[in-house]
Amino acid sequence: MKRLLLLLLLPALTASAQTDTLLSRYQRYLQNNIHPDVRTLTANFDNNRQQWTDINYEDKEPANWKVSEHLKRVRDLAAVRNPSPAMQTILQSALNHWLKTRYKSSNWWHNKIGVPQFMRDIIVLMRDRMSREQFTGALGVMAQNDSTSWQKSTGANLIWCADLAFHYGAFTGDSLFMHRCMAYIFREIRITDGDGIQPDYSFHQHSARLQMYQYGKAFLWDNVRLTWETKGTAWAYPPEKIALIDSLINAGWRWMARGAFTVPGTVDRSVSRPGALRSADLTPLIPFLTFQNPGQPQGFRYFPRSDFAAYHRPAFSFFLKILSNRTLPTESINHENLKGRLLHTGDGYTIINGKEYTDLMPVWDWNLLPGLTGWKGAAKVVRKPFAGSVGNGVSGLTAMDYELGQPFRKSWACHGDTVVCLIAGAEEDSSYTALDQCRWQGHVYADGYKGAIGEGIHQLHNTRWLWHNGIAYIFPEPRDVELRLQSVSGTWQSINASGSSAPVQEKVFLPVTGPCRGYAIVPCSKAPAATGWKILADTRECQAVEFGDGTIMTTFYAAGTVTTSGGEKITVDNACLLMKDSGKWYAGSPDHIAKTITVRAGKHTMKAALPADGNTVVLQ
Repeated sequence: MKRLLLLLLLPALTASAQTDTLLSRYQRYLQNNIHPDVRTLTANFDNNRQQWTDINYEDKEPANWKVSEHLKRVRDLAAVRNPSPAMQTILQSALNHWLKTRYKSSNWWHNKIGVPQFMRDIIVLMRDRMSREQFTGALGVMAQNDSTSWQKSTGANLIWCADLAFHYGAFTGDSLFMHRCMAYIFREIRITDGDGIQPDYSFHQHSARLQMYQYGKAFLWDNVRLTWETKGTAWAYPPEKIALIDSLINAGWRWMARGAFTVPGTVDRSVSRPGALRSADLTPLIPFLTFQNPGQPQGFRYFPRSDFAAYHRPAFSFFLKILSNRTLPTESINHENLKGRLLHTGDGYTIINGKEYTDLMPVWDWNLLPGLTGWKGAAKVVRKPFAGSVGNGVSGLTAMDYELGQPFRKSWACHGDTVVCLIAGAEEDSSYTALDQCRWQGHVYADGYKGAIGEGIHQLHNTRWLWHNGIAYIFPEPRDVELRLQSVSGTWQSINASGSSAPVQEKVFLPVTGPCRGYAIVPCSKAPAATGWKILADTRECQAVEFGDGTIMTTFYAAGTVTTSGGEKITVDNACLLMKDSGKWYAGSPDHIAKTITVRAGKHTMKAALPADGNTVVLQ
């Protein structure tokens, strides 16, 4: 009889033991990743009101809702090992205050996800210090994450909600409900053309917007942590789901950053939040990853689903975000990203040390984003279908047709330690190109000027190159440049209503030129001695550049012909991007129209069927 009773109870006992295991793991995860500032947590607490005096409990901002800082501090206090009696008193008092008041935000996210997440963590950290009344109240706060409506969510929102529900099931001993929650999580770890992991391993949320280090970060971090948390239990991840998460990291995440540093095109509206451009840092996840991080990738990779190009060399990384009628402009919701209307319009970023753009956004001139070409006064981009890339994993060419006050066509050729940008349509006096807008680091030199250039606004005439922080900006012909080397002030609040109003001051390097055929970005330790590249064509029909080793990259906006420096004619019968590198030919369809092209190069004729997904094919 006893044996039969034990057999009947065994599944329940096993589930209970496994639940304790995963909750203990999560507690360890929290204590290893929360670093509380004990002085702040204890110095400003009013015991009578059960509130912190430096928190605005009347705040109504939908994005960075200040009231939730109360729960964050409760969680941080709960994570303190060996807390003093005074800290215990504050912890209990502050928790009771929230359970009694149940503050609500105007933004559903805080009520359904953000606040329940804090409460989940508090329960995990305080399981042995909660009264029954506190535990019941805390579960009630977690239940704000409605048990049915969240199942209609997608991408990171689905993972957030299912993760909360999973832990709710763990707290209440509902093993069957936990299995249902994990089923929703496993279903969301898939390749999709909606919100989530794209076929090219970029990440979308809120429709066709690249959100790798915002929503994609939440998706990745929660799944990596849950993979570790549930390992060896009945809720463990299937191997194919773990493999897909690894692919998201290796084929997507690692390419869109240089180490811990990324660029605005990968974070969308959260570029207006402090620290956003450091969101690529995987260091806290290393103990939980299923593979060894092989380090910074090298070469060229384009993400056709997201209109994003990444080019990595040992000395630098170049990132480019373009826009087509297949992808959406940047978001500006919840009073965030108030000035970013020109983001993703061919803005390009060169990173060597990571200090170039990080937290520079409050002082930016948002009309002169790095690499942007436009018409003075233009406030909105017109998206077109011709936007894409061709590459072989080592080098690559990206092009975009768009309107920003007037029609422009631009191409970016990445090869060796050089990025060549060609511009067609910038012949009028009212057009401009911002070569860069980054943090001013060290000396600045220019062709025709002796010694370093000091602070101020300088009008440089007939200039062939500029040099700053290990990067040379080289023109194919002398250009006039307005060079701004200034200390600039701004506030986070000016770009994000929930941000700080405290002044931010930074030194900024901002070179701007008028009508311009193009320029090259060349990392070098001193002023450049030679270009190593030649423009073969730069018209509205064709843009082409030839490098010193014979590599040729050509953007054909229509059928046409270009002639190499050696006199060889290259002819195509349809719009395409074409690249010759080390004797091999590559082509792509930037308008994402499936087509067959014929290429004639000298005496050779080649044909290729270009796919509609924008990926590169090798010509035969």
